[in-house]
Formats: sequence, structure tokens, C-alpha cells
Amino acid sequence: MSGEGSPFRMPVRRLIRFFGRPTGVAGLFLLALGMAALGSCFPQRPAGDPTMLARWEEAVRARYGPLTDLLAAVGLFRWYTSAPFLLVLAFLATATLLCMLNRWPAFRLHLHRCSVPHWGTLMIHLSVLLLLLSLALSSLGWREEQTLAPGGTISLGPGAPALRYDGIAVDRYPDGSVADYRVAVTVLVDGREAQQGTIRPNAPLSLGGRAVFLSGYTAREGQPMVTLLVVSDPGYIPFLVAGGLFLLGLILMKRWE
Repeated sequence: MSGEGSPFRMPVRRLIRFFGRPTGVAGLFLLALGMAALGSCFPQRPAGDPTMLARWEEAVRARYGPLTDLLAAVGLFRWYTSAPFLLVLAFLATATLLCMLNRWPAFRLHLHRCSVPHWGTLMIHLSVLLLLLSLALSSLGWREEQTLAPGGTISLGPGAPALRYDGIAVDRYPDGSVADYRVAVTVLVDGREAQQGTIRPNAPLSLGGRAVFLSGYTAREGQPMVTLLVVSDPGYIPFLVAGGLFLLGLILMKRWE
């Protein structure tokens, strides 16, 4: 059917107008952030190395017990590549493009006058698209968490060096409370010592695009055990750029309103 009598034309137009408004984009943006935060609460299944995958499955079953299979069936361990998450990202990308197209005539009208608020609006929309790109790139990353005794090693990823845990020093205040943890580690390349480093709670060790965090410490049978978390996130830099563009866009819009 065609023409104004089409039963689908008006609902489609209303849907396009709704998602093409800033309020529609903002709602989808908050939904996408909420879903991304949900995914960060669960360890994501690594890809590639079978040994790493086996260790990951063992750690997940130890943490979640009988709920493991249910959480896996829901897709929470593959959340960033799941259909619900990708669908929300697709809606957000479409809504952002629609919003930009709706505002393009006004932006083009003010372009020759260099209207600062309109440039701010454009930056905000571009930051949303860049955020979507960063989320997509982050889905290609991986993380590995392992509890080690002194002398134990953790992989830094397929084809990457290993990291050996050498020991930990605990700094304390005069009253005996903990002031800082300093974990001594050694990078191993083909089994040989390549370099040494230190990991602290708020100062991860960066190695070739990977960050190694101290996520836990305990004493077990007289052994100082640490839990190290290795994270590879190719979407981190685009995420920072998107945040900077978003803040700059807000400043331009508010400063010259």
C-alpha cells in the first residue's frame, strides 16, 4: 500500500521522529551504558588459547557454582557480543544518525557564521558514534585473572610474554593499618627474564597494550598469595577521546548559549 492511507507510514514516521530527538538518543545512551555496566560485572569468556579458556572456566565455576550454566545460557559471559547488547548499540547508532540528519539543515544554515553551539552539538553526536566504536572494539579484548603464589606465572595473552610473581611488600602506617601494597613481578620472554616491574593497587603495570592490575591479596599456609588481572582493551583510547569530545561539546553549547 502507498500514500497517506498506508497503515504503517504514520507509526514509522512517529518512531523515526522519536528516535531522531535528543531525548530518544539520551534514553538509548543510558540504556547502553547500563547494559555495558552489567557486562562488566561478569568475567567475559576469552577466545583463542585453550589453556586460558580452561583456567577461565575453572575460575568461573568456582565463583558462581550451580548458577554458572544459567548465567552462560543467558549470555552474560559473552555479553558484549550478545544479541540484546548489539541490538541496543544498533538502535543507538541509528538514533544518533537520525538526530544528526534532523539537525543538519540548521547546522548547515549556521555553518558559515561559525555558530559555536552548533559545533558543540555536532561534537556531542560524534562522541556518541565514537563511544559505539569503542564498545565494539572493547568486545574484541579479553581479560585473564589468576591467583598466584610466589614464583607462579600468568599469561599476558596469545603470543605474548608471561608475568612471574616474585613477592609482595606491604607498607603500613604507624597504627599498623595498610598503607600500600607493592607487588614485584618479572616479565618472561621465552622463559627468560626480560624486565622487572611493580604493581600497586592504583598503579597497574602496562605492557604492550595490556594492563596488569592487583585485584586481591591474602596469606594462605604462610604464602603471600596475590590475584592478578590482565586486561587487553583496544576500545579504551577511543572511549577517552569520546568522553573528551562529549565534554567539549557540552562546554561549547553552554558557554555560548
